[in-house]
Amino acid sequence: MNTLKRIYRENMEANQIDPSLYARYRVKQGLRNENGTGVKVGLTKICDVVGYQMIHGHKHNIDGQLIYRGYSVRDLVKMQSKKPVQGYETVAFLLIFGKLPTDQELALFRQALHDAVNADFIQVEYETSNLLNALQIEILKLYGSDPNPDRDSLEERMSKGISILGSIPLFVFSNYHHKRFDAYPLSDKGLAENILALARQSDAYTIQEARVMDTLLMLHADHGGGNNSTFANVVITSTGTDIYSCMSAAIGSLKGPRHGGAAEKMSGQCEMILELCQNGWDDQMLEEIAYKLLAKELYDKSGLIYGIGHAIYTKSDPRAVLIKEECRKLAYEQGYEEEFEIFSHFEQAAKKAMKRCKGIECCANVDFYSGFAYRMLHIEPSLFTSLFAIARTAGWIAHHLENRQSNRKLIRPANIYVGERKEWNESDDYCISR
Repeated sequence: MNTLKRIYRENMEANQIDPSLYARYRVKQGLRNENGTGVKVGLTKICDVVGYQMIHGHKHNIDGQLIYRGYSVRDLVKMQSKKPVQGYETVAFLLIFGKLPTDQELALFRQALHDAVNADFIQVEYETSNLLNALQIEILKLYGSDPNPDRDSLEERMSKGISILGSIPLFVFSNYHHKRFDAYPLSDKGLAENILALARQSDAYTIQEARVMDTLLMLHADHGGGNNSTFANVVITSTGTDIYSCMSAAIGSLKGPRHGGAAEKMSGQCEMILELCQNGWDDQMLEEIAYKLLAKELYDKSGLIYGIGHAIYTKSDPRAVLIKEECRKLAYEQGYEEEFEIFSHFEQAAKKAMKRCKGIECCANVDFYSGFAYRMLHIEPSLFTSLFAIARTAGWIAHHLENRQSNRKLIRPANIYVGERKEWNESDDYCISR
């Protein structure tokens, strides 16, 4: 055992890279430039994420914008507020096919999603430690049930993508409840309503609850080609492999706590804040909570305020703004007014603390109000990232199809070797550094 510990320790030392070497060799960690902007790695016509403008080489922060195929998400959400609760299906069609659907096209698309679901091969006897892992298994099993899983035409990949998109909610809730849902999906309901019915195992929900869920799905559907899970999908797509492998890889990326798991952390932080405020609160108290979070004195003692700050958005995250608007309506419908006011005031307190302690301007991100929204919808935190995956599948499929059609080069960036050169001495049978 001591020998193993020594080997593990030596391995840690062998893998340690001097942080100063990244600057010396001008290696952009995280594919981020020195000014915080992202390194350009591709072109897309699917989604634009705007948080700043570059003017004469300088970065100027602006109110955030999220654009799907040329349309502002704010306009898309506003448009859907006057229609049946099928906003996610409309956005998924837009992302995948590049245009807003007519009523007939939307009906055909929804029917295609309905017809693509096949529950016959789902096994719910086994258990995994994480729903995202179960989701990967189920998607790879689709490969096994596909008679021609490696066919490479755009039409074939699109058809397989629709099958994945239609099946993924069933995969999540079959594994979550450890049971089959033979009656899913309800063809006369949109995905948001189906999700609420599957989560609660009943159709007891209000129209505003369905609207909030629909908005969450719409806003999580895509976030450009540079987010980690979409980029992982695009990298693997460039090898020419099957769409099932690409979707599974994207889910593996999303599982990571630095990417898709933040909403769960935000939920726990919400519970802590409400507990501290149960005997009364004011703005000064909320500021003290924010400072203690940054000082690693509260919650998980990570020094982070979950739901605050974003790599691109600085002045505002349009997703957070829109979710907040829907949360306000639901909070007043269901008697969560005080909780909503607490989080609304804590948002301002957290931004003030970040400015004072770290000298940076930041905004609430999508996770800040998503966690509160799921809480009001009575969705368990263990489902948060899986719901994110359900929504983001539309964007993953769209980027997969776009890159497979337009980018035929294998993505293969370079690393700089900074280790030693060594010689093997045959007579002594050991390595000598030089």
